[in-house]
Amino acid sequence: MNKSNANTVHFLEQFFGASNKFDLDKIKCTEGKSAKIRPWVELLTQSEAQPTILPCWRPTNNQVDWYGIAFSAKQLRRLSEELMAFVGPTYSTYRGQTAQLNLEDPIEAAVNEFTQGNAIKFNGDSSQVWQALERMRQVSARCVKHNREIPRPTGRVLRDFYMALQADARSCAEQELQYLANQHRLDALNLLFLRVQLLAELEQWNELLQLPELSNLLQVKRPFAVTIALLKAVYQVELLHFEEKNTPSSAIAYFKEFVFPRYQNLFAARAGSRVPEVLKLFMLLAVSVEPKKPALRDELLAIETAEHRNYLERLAESLPDITPCNEEDPLQQAEKLASEADFDSCFLVLRDIPSSHRKVSLLFQGAYELQTLEAEKTALQAFDELTIEEQTAFLKLRWNQDCLNRWRGSTEEVTNTQLAETVPASWLEWLLQLNKQPTWERALFTARQGSSEWDVTSLLAQPNAVYEFEELLSTVGSKAESVLHNAIPYLLGFFQKDELFPRSEFFNLYQLLLEILVISTEGGDVDLVLFNDLVIALLNLGLDAKKYTDIINCALDLWKRYESPKKVDWALDLLDILVLNYSPNMSVREQTLFTVAESLRNFAGRIDEEQWGILRSLVKDLKLEEAFSWLFDKQLVEQESEVDVFQKLNGKSVLIYTLTETAALRVKSILEAASKVKVNISHDKGGTDRLGQWVKNSDIVLMVTASAKHAATNFIEAHRPSHLAPILLVNSKGSASMLRMIKEYLTKIG
Repeated sequence: MNKSNANTVHFLEQFFGASNKFDLDKIKCTEGKSAKIRPWVELLTQSEAQPTILPCWRPTNNQVDWYGIAFSAKQLRRLSEELMAFVGPTYSTYRGQTAQLNLEDPIEAAVNEFTQGNAIKFNGDSSQVWQALERMRQVSARCVKHNREIPRPTGRVLRDFYMALQADARSCAEQELQYLANQHRLDALNLLFLRVQLLAELEQWNELLQLPELSNLLQVKRPFAVTIALLKAVYQVELLHFEEKNTPSSAIAYFKEFVFPRYQNLFAARAGSRVPEVLKLFMLLAVSVEPKKPALRDELLAIETAEHRNYLERLAESLPDITPCNEEDPLQQAEKLASEADFDSCFLVLRDIPSSHRKVSLLFQGAYELQTLEAEKTALQAFDELTIEEQTAFLKLRWNQDCLNRWRGSTEEVTNTQLAETVPASWLEWLLQLNKQPTWERALFTARQGSSEWDVTSLLAQPNAVYEFEELLSTVGSKAESVLHNAIPYLLGFFQKDELFPRSEFFNLYQLLLEILVISTEGGDVDLVLFNDLVIALLNLGLDAKKYTDIINCALDLWKRYESPKKVDWALDLLDILVLNYSPNMSVREQTLFTVAESLRNFAGRIDEEQWGILRSLVKDLKLEEAFSWLFDKQLVEQESEVDVFQKLNGKSVLIYTLTETAALRVKSILEAASKVKVNISHDKGGTDRLGQWVKNSDIVLMVTASAKHAATNFIEAHRPSHLAPILLVNSKGSASMLRMIKEYLTKIG
């Protein structure tokens, strides 16, 4: 065997170590039963390693687990398709899912490190699985290999990365990061910035502050979004418990003695952020660190933050009013503030004074440091107010010219318009700019930045703004299609993170976004999950028959394009959503059920018991048993087997924690129909007394991590007694995944 690749050798030694009864030396010598493993191992030791399947025979439970090993998302998809074709649910537990690896297990930790998450895990009857895998290997060996992979555009990869974050799909986001790294699209620092945003979006605050590169992050110039992510992590980890205990004096002392000295570089600027954690941190800065900042305190108190205002006022009480000194010349004051890196205050001082060379210089410096669109726009507005002679003199300095070019981008019409107009202050302005200049090179950067800076209510404040937005979305789609498609995660995030989402005023916008998603998707699981989320939002707002039919037609278009055994869970979840909500066109809904059911019937050998069970449940809810008699007759054995397993729940209680209530309701109905079990469902975004009691008293707690990333998840983990069954974690929002996890647990406990 070729041992030239040290990483491969190290991985094989770890995988076939003490936790695996299969011995690497015996495999090398083709000794006994281990001989059949050697061809799979040799796929890794070729000059260019190939995807493979490796078995782990665990001495603890005498069970064999198989691990699919791949090195890219494309290889993983190919390996997954082959496994579904040759092994699948016929012989194993494999349903097309990516492995959720336990990093505390030495073998799974080695697999995760070696594959960067591009892994598969399944088990089943050993003899049948071995036979199926051998057939798969022999067929694969006869195939002509086409290893050339067409590189994906960086914009598309970033689009899929941010879509994964929007869907809370960490494994998918990690794969996109790894692709960017493997293809050398971004340098190490920019990849680190993306990782910070990943951890912040998933609210993994402790993990974020434990990054080995944290000290470097605190020193380097960062995108403002990264700074906000770090500030949120600092507050959540270091200071939130003081707020929960309502001890502001202790928070002030701790901030002054520990937090500020360690994280001082994060407090250069607030840049107008209204993120609650940021407001509270800067209030702590104003009242605790010398010199005290009463002006900052008053500025923060003037912001409308009803939810957190009480605590902000408690913090502010520790700083008495200070009589201001005689005001000095505003420009001198601004220069002093800039020298102290207090650019927030610097911008406030400069805001109302006439434009001048000195003012514009300070604003350019501040905009460079603040890195927000609002700061750029303010600086460019001041530049526009200079005379032609003053502008020419200002741009003689190379640094000023570089900043101007960076903010302006390749705007051909710049000579005929004010520069400040090239920096949008809303999504409507962004669409206007893109419509005017489809090749606008800063379009995606501005969209990403603006999605966190712009206010959703501004669309409601401007007359006809929503209508103009809708018109421009349609127009821009034909002029700058790829830009709009790559900007879809920022548009979705902007609207879905609205506290009042879904708003009836934005109904048509939501529907347009759904249509753009359908057009732009390549069938990725993340996109399909977000499609279902939008469908739920639209159904909650109420639909007439035409709009309902339009949405179902979009869904059927997706199903016809991507129907396969791997997409069955998504299709069943969509049907579940349709069944649980009012239908203004029941015949269309029933036809959708017939279409999906017929597809399932065509590849019946790849459909598992949980999926058949969900389909039967949907059919019963719509009272269509007679039309689906084949489903109940031919699946009678599987149905009885399913009931037998779930009857182990008799007399027990189950808690399902998920933010996707429709899927949980389907699981609840199936479990309660199959056994005498009490199922509670929670979707609280924080810890409550009721949730605490359920966590402490339930026999089984199932937590859907793909739809839950709020304070409640930590609450559940902290309040689950150690003597009870561990929390079952499901990294998928679908009802089939929940049922599989519960069934797997019941099977293990015997």
